[in-house]
Amino acid sequence: MNNKILFLIIILMFATSCSNTKYLPEGELLYVGAKVKIDSKTNTKKEKKILKSQLTDLIRPKPNKKILGLRPKLYIYNLVGKVKKEKGLKHWLKFKVGEPPVLYSKFDLDYNKKVLQNYAENNGYFNTQIVADSTKKGKKASATFVVNPKTRYKIKAVVFPEDSTEVIIAIKQTQDKSLLKVGDPYSLNIIKEERNRIDVRLKEKGFFYFNADNIKVQVDSTVAKHEVDLIVKLKNETSDLAKIPYKINKIIIYPNYNLSDANKIQNKDSILKYKDFLIIGNEKLFKPRIFDRTL
Repeated sequence: MNNKILFLIIILMFATSCSNTKYLPEGELLYVGAKVKIDSKTNTKKEKKILKSQLTDLIRPKPNKKILGLRPKLYIYNLVGKVKKEKGLKHWLKFKVGEPPVLYSKFDLDYNKKVLQNYAENNGYFNTQIVADSTKKGKKASATFVVNPKTRYKIKAVVFPEDSTEVIIAIKQTQDKSLLKVGDPYSLNIIKEERNRIDVRLKEKGFFYFNADNIKVQVDSTVAKHEVDLIVKLKNETSDLAKIPYKINKIIIYPNYNLSDANKIQNKDSILKYKDFLIIGNEKLFKPRIFDRTL
């Protein structure tokens, strides 16, 4: 039934010349979207296509959805008019099926330009130039971003720190699983993931007070044309506690543990030392021969 109602409303839209813009508040314009144009002679067609799609997805807000050149959800929202009740068919049509107009006053041209600029720079398109402009026609407005991304920088070398301290040795030992690969494009997100990866590996090795913020990746873009060296470093301000790996002190085994006896040791005879283990409980439950076989 709901699909039939929606279908009839869409048919009605085709049959009417009534414009969505007549319902706009006074002085407002309907935001109908933005276009990104990649103006570059140094990037491949595939690269420009991918970058255009990525940048377009970042622009906010999104305009009202279009179907066959029309905006049915916006039309339904306007057609229903005022809704006095918080339930019922009209409320469902207006707020579940329909959507309110996206106003141009909510669109920030300069902010979106900065978002696109940052994304391009953070993905290796250093020195990207963007020209942003808006177009107003009647009661509608749109935006255009002309992007000149230059040549994308790639990783020439990845350098990990080296010295005799435990924490540096531990960081160096993670290098074979590094997410930073020679020849890959520069990416700030990958650098952040690499810092988190190192943090996880060090925590697994007992550096419990270590965290990703203790790592910095220095970028040297002077080493070659359109290439960078990435230098992994431990920050000077890293606390001494973060540099210390925690080690196992005692291993205590309760073969027959239960909550009611958690803090009770009946007698000293119930404590058995075997190799590096301290076994507490009935000695009949512990058989060294079986224990050694499972280790």
